[in-house]
Amino acid sequence: MNKYRTSLLTLAALATSSLTLPAAAQDPITVATYGGEWGAALQACIIDPFTEATGIAVTPEPGVSAVTLSKLLQQQDAPVLDVVWMDGGVSEQAVEKGVIATINPETVPGVAGMLDEGIYKTDDGNIFAVSTGYYSLGLAYNTDEVETPPTSWKDLWKEEYSGTVTFPSPGNAMGVPFLAELAKMEGTSLDKIAPVLEDVKNLRVAAYFDTAGAGTNLFQSGEAIVGAHYASSAYAMRDQNLPIAFVVPEEGAIGGDIRLHLVANTPRMDSAEKFVDFAIGKDPAKCMAERIYVGPATKDVELSDDARQRMPWGADGSVKSLSLPDWNGININRAAIIEAFNRTVVAQ
Repeated sequence: MNKYRTSLLTLAALATSSLTLPAAAQDPITVATYGGEWGAALQACIIDPFTEATGIAVTPEPGVSAVTLSKLLQQQDAPVLDVVWMDGGVSEQAVEKGVIATINPETVPGVAGMLDEGIYKTDDGNIFAVSTGYYSLGLAYNTDEVETPPTSWKDLWKEEYSGTVTFPSPGNAMGVPFLAELAKMEGTSLDKIAPVLEDVKNLRVAAYFDTAGAGTNLFQSGEAIVGAHYASSAYAMRDQNLPIAFVVPEEGAIGGDIRLHLVANTPRMDSAEKFVDFAIGKDPAKCMAERIYVGPATKDVELSDDARQRMPWGADGSVKSLSLPDWNGININRAAIIEAFNRTVVAQ
């Protein structure tokens, strides 16, 4: 009887062990996200649904891209972060520093369902990042104060807007890309940007903004009535019944995106890959587009009429309509551009 009971107990223990083994193999992960409305959207559209679908716990670690890169460098030998969201520009810097792992389409099969523009590769063809949504910088204006809507970046220099213009400072993620766009319009290169900065110096602004929220505050207070601002921010103000409209300039809105990366040397790679694969699926892409109006980098995402009207490339455009920055060229010249901007424009 005792032997029989012992055998039953042993079998029960083995059965219990075999049932719990797969769950134990699914390591919890830590993911670097963003703060504010972006972080809330990622939590609602990707993180919570992923945990519900897989049982894998996710600890979000909000922050800005530059800080995330600093953490990756500090944790290089023993990473705490497993997956990270970072903006374009910082993404390329992270690859150069060797803190990003290659995304393998065999273990992240969702890559096959993405737009080509949303897959980022090194020169040797390895995937280092995938996009989870595009945003854009275009022209925002106050419909009560502006009779003729602006159509071009050049319109910011109109005399009627003098003293009421805003655009992102080089400290903002899209600040240097904005200056790079002006350089492209002038037919000059980033290492010869002095004529562009002279033009900017002559542009009378209400203020520059370092964060999207600060830009929104300038429109809300009436200090700015026209300027370069984010599409999502302009639409958010419109939803608050403020007289703000967004226009894709004829040169194309300047595009950016939030990119997802696997962390090099993470011991939780299996769970990390599952997270990336889930994040680039159609349902998360649709949720992000409907919630904060980022343009999907995943193919064949069906959107509501409202979301289609608010895409970063305009109602009838696509990712090909965006003016996408040359981040490698920007990174090479970034420090010199910021120094020249501060010397030429800010110190005037």
